[in-house]
Amino acid sequence: MMQQCFMFIDTGNGWTPVNDSAKDIAALDSFTIRWGSDSIDEQPEPAVMSFTLRDKTGRLTGQALTLAGMKVIMQFSDQPRWQDLQPSMGVWEDLRIPIDSLHRAYSPDSPESTDSPASTMFAGTVSTGGSIEPASDGGWLLKLSATSRMAVWKRLQSQGPTDTAAKWDGAHWIGTPSARLKEMNRRASAQGAPEAQLDGFALPSSVAPYTPSDHPSQLDLLHRLTAGPRLPQWHEVYDGAASTLRPLFLADPIAVHLSTDGQLTVLTDGETRHALSAADIEASTNLSITEPLTQVVINAKRVKSDNGKLSFDDVQITMGDQNRLPSQLTATQKSLTLDSDMLAIDDSGGVWNSGATSNVSDTDRANVAQWLESHDLRMVPETVTFNSTRIDPARLPWLYKASPSGPFIIVKAKVSALTGSDGRPAFTGPITTIGGTLSYRWRDGKPTLVQEATLTALRPLLTKRITWADLPSGLSWQQLDLHICDLSMIQTID
Repeated sequence: MMQQCFMFIDTGNGWTPVNDSAKDIAALDSFTIRWGSDSIDEQPEPAVMSFTLRDKTGRLTGQALTLAGMKVIMQFSDQPRWQDLQPSMGVWEDLRIPIDSLHRAYSPDSPESTDSPASTMFAGTVSTGGSIEPASDGGWLLKLSATSRMAVWKRLQSQGPTDTAAKWDGAHWIGTPSARLKEMNRRASAQGAPEAQLDGFALPSSVAPYTPSDHPSQLDLLHRLTAGPRLPQWHEVYDGAASTLRPLFLADPIAVHLSTDGQLTVLTDGETRHALSAADIEASTNLSITEPLTQVVINAKRVKSDNGKLSFDDVQITMGDQNRLPSQLTATQKSLTLDSDMLAIDDSGGVWNSGATSNVSDTDRANVAQWLESHDLRMVPETVTFNSTRIDPARLPWLYKASPSGPFIIVKAKVSALTGSDGRPAFTGPITTIGGTLSYRWRDGKPTLVQEATLTALRPLLTKRITWADLPSGLSWQQLDLHICDLSMIQTID
């Protein structure tokens, strides 16, 4: 059994818990959240949550026509601290549950509280429409949906900053890349939408503007502003009552560590993540044979001048596998194509004069080649399901959010024994979730949270392969809680 999920709503008077027995507004019957992307060649759409409230009194149902636009947050209780346990729970002698189960016995504070040890899975606004049904046990079933705040970025597509100089010929979204991002964040914030955070990403030196008739959404502008060799995929990430848009860098290398006690780990955001055992995961026995990619193509921009007026067209920057892939895979080129506003070539004869051009470095090309090799020669399960009855969300909250998990590894899987053409296991290595379906149901009187996740393989950090002599001298085979073939993914010994 796991702790419950908790919904908070804000109709303009602050956050109110919906399914808190002390407030007695309604009970959270179930919900489903579809989020992220189905593949690496698609940017994520805004997440959508469909949910059902069980309203015994009809008080909330009677207001159903006015609930559209209501803010909503979905959380589950994380591991509490001593100060989070309320006197209403009684004295220690009255508690009949193990200490490690206390997170199931309390309700989170307001999501705006910086001290709340709760994890936010989703935040958004209620959409129009829905339905009302009589409940079999009395009361009403109120069925609604909500869309994440990223949707505002998709709707914003008004004219960008302009310049009266003749060379621009009425173009808009003129300015430096940093100024463009700042203006997009300003407009988003004014609409109550999340701001985009670069997380260390370096913007290009300059970007091409848009013609007066071309008005892309701010979400498309963000994708084209940041398209590059690190392959950023933009997701909404939740923290309490707030959320931000953040890039998941699909091509960045991930180091796998072996601790002196025989545990495989990865480090992310200052957190040490221990490997998940395949026995705790509901995974399809079928593996996806990834459609091979042989190159990454960036459709960047070239600027030209015609009688003192600027015009822009596409120029392709191609990054290949640098002979890392088997020849039969490269016989037919298959590209991952990214549309970018990056200015790569200046053929304006000095008329542009509004920033330097950018291109990709030799290091970028080498990193993309390594990523192509990892992408093409690694397999991932067709489906992976994380179930709260087997993995407690309070212990591993990053598996149960409508945002990417970040890097993790799975060990002791049967398929780890499969060896690829590069001599490494075809399955083993760092992976991340990039999308999925979160669902919450009461089953046999118990709340159950399930994440059916879409995975992608991440690029392992390339170092020398670990030898037997590299393993800690005091470490016995019995302490290695993994398959021998899993050792091939290790980059460092801690």
